[in-house]
Amino acid sequence: MAPPHPYRRVYRTFGAIDFDPVKSDEVLAERGFDLAYVARVFPGIVLERLDTRRYNETRYQVIAELYGTIFVLVYTRRGSVCRLITAWEAEPDEIAIWYDVNS
Repeated sequence: MAPPHPYRRVYRTFGAIDFDPVKSDEVLAERGFDLAYVARVFPGIVLERLDTRRYNETRYQVIAELYGTIFVLVYTRRGSVCRLITAWEAEPDEIAIWYDVNS
């Protein structure tokens, strides 16, 4: 597996945001929030990097803050549409990256 790319600070916006409602319900049951909630990081400033794991599509990892909580989101692009795949509350190292870049 290739090493992870570094995060870069970008303003990210999309024409629309989409996700699998079943996956969103799973995230809600496991993590206490759904994908519609974390989709609110867009449009906005995020830390983004290419996901170097092997998938049949190009995926991106994002660290972003929403109402005082730092989240990690994984998404793919389909034209101007953001297709959210999953999200979780950031781990301490991801939180540190967020504050290091944004302070």
